[in-house]
Amino acid sequence: MEAHPQSIEHNVAVLKKLRDMLARQREKFGAYLQLLECEGQSIELGDTEKLLAQVEMEKSLIADIFTLRKVIAPLEAIYQSAYPAGTESTVPRLNSTLDAMGTEIISRNAKNRQRLRERMEELRLEITSLRAWPRAASSFAAAAAPGLIDITT
Repeated sequence: MEAHPQSIEHNVAVLKKLRDMLARQREKFGAYLQLLECEGQSIELGDTEKLLAQVEMEKSLIADIFTLRKVIAPLEAIYQSAYPAGTESTVPRLNSTLDAMGTEIISRNAKNRQRLRERMEELRLEITSLRAWPRAASSFAAAAAPGLIDITT
């Protein structure tokens, strides 16, 4: 039994599109990893303005990644039905690379959250120490407060 040329062309088109989408997701993951590295440096330096901008960029990258996942999911289902396990090797390699990058993203994100918690605690302690800063005694604080007032004169 020979496959129809149209179905072969369709399968090849799906494979190319899936590879392209997975490569784009890999690029987004790479950009996200780089951004997490920069966020870690901003946390260490205490650069809140830069960190705020990076968090906004992170939100955008995450939205892009989720959008790509919505496109990739149906393509993978078509791919699975067109190519039985083991007949095509590039997509499984891309998926394993993406899985490794996803694990790295989770790890770096956890490290950044820990760094941020530590930095916030340092700032809290600094603020507390500033509130308890020894103040010079007022000249009025040493004067005794009168107990009775003489109003007979």
